[in-house]
Amino acid sequence: MMKNSSINYFVPKRTFGNTGVKISKLCLGGGSFTGTASQALLDEALKYGIDCWEIVSFISGNVYYEYFNKHPEIRDNVFLTGKVYSADPIVMQEQLDKALKENGTTFLDFLAIHPVDNIMVLTNDVRKWVEKVKKEKKIRFFGFCTHKNMDNCLSGAAELGWIDGIQTVYNYRLQSIKSMEDALQKCHEKGIGIFAVKSMGLTVQKKDKLHRFPLNEEKLNTKFAVHGMSFEQAKLKAIWQNPNLTSTCSLMPDIMILQANASAAMDEHPLNVEIQELLTEYSDSTGHYFCRRCGICDTANTDKIPIFNLMEMLMYSRGYGAKVKELIAKRFKQIPIDIREKITDSDYSGAEKICPQKMPIVQLMREAYKEFSK
Repeated sequence: MMKNSSINYFVPKRTFGNTGVKISKLCLGGGSFTGTASQALLDEALKYGIDCWEIVSFISGNVYYEYFNKHPEIRDNVFLTGKVYSADPIVMQEQLDKALKENGTTFLDFLAIHPVDNIMVLTNDVRKWVEKVKKEKKIRFFGFCTHKNMDNCLSGAAELGWIDGIQTVYNYRLQSIKSMEDALQKCHEKGIGIFAVKSMGLTVQKKDKLHRFPLNEEKLNTKFAVHGMSFEQAKLKAIWQNPNLTSTCSLMPDIMILQANASAAMDEHPLNVEIQELLTEYSDSTGHYFCRRCGICDTANTDKIPIFNLMEMLMYSRGYGAKVKELIAKRFKQIPIDIREKITDSDYSGAEKICPQKMPIVQLMREAYKEFSK
């Protein structure tokens, strides 16, 4: 583990696109607040100079409300990000106003529409609404969050001319995809700030089965320990080596994880060749269980099974554990029952053929149905 016994320096900052605003290159993910020590976690974040904080809808807004109420002077020193879940200006307005009220603030520094997998939803009506709420000083900057078809969304956004920032799935596994790297470079050149999310590159495979691989996380941690870091820290440092990224939004549910991530952020030495090769080897050996989120599989199933959504549910359920089980169960039940009933018997041969990761889609769809139908 990287040394972090004393704090006499902070997590470095990067400039957020063309805004001129500098924020910590490590962002406190909104899903971090699952315990009772949320206020202490925020104290610790500031102690390390982590001044970028995220709001998510499934965590109570009381966390920030309580903190800003106790420490009103802190609000202007924090870059607060939030989301709306519609591209309808009326709904966006309702959700924005609710977020402001629940979190005890009059403005958000960055607001994103989530999710966006096609930039066609970013209409002129959306642009006009953004201009209005900026003028009202309810938000400072605007953009979107993309978890699917990211490279095309990034490239398209770079041409719009009114997007300030983007939250995109990005991790060490995606760094070998040229279209993704080219899209990030394009956004950077256009002055768009980029947040990386889903930084750990989790797979859809069960953890006990991943442990049986010749190169597993336990062996990786042993090898990385020689270099004074953990597997998770190496993943983060791989992302930060890309200068086109502004900040990495990370789930940090306790102080120990926050300290470890901050330590990785403060060490700006580049990863050596051995570490990079280990990351590549692990990525290659487990790649057929990693969904790169292109969404092409959904186009090759005549029963309209939401293959991508089910893959994402598996990733959340198996990677994040019990804390998301209830949310996944609700999401599964939102799939129309006539489509759910076809999941186990549908033909996925076409989807498997075109999947760039060569994922065992037939097997995974059956496992998803079994797990989520309980």
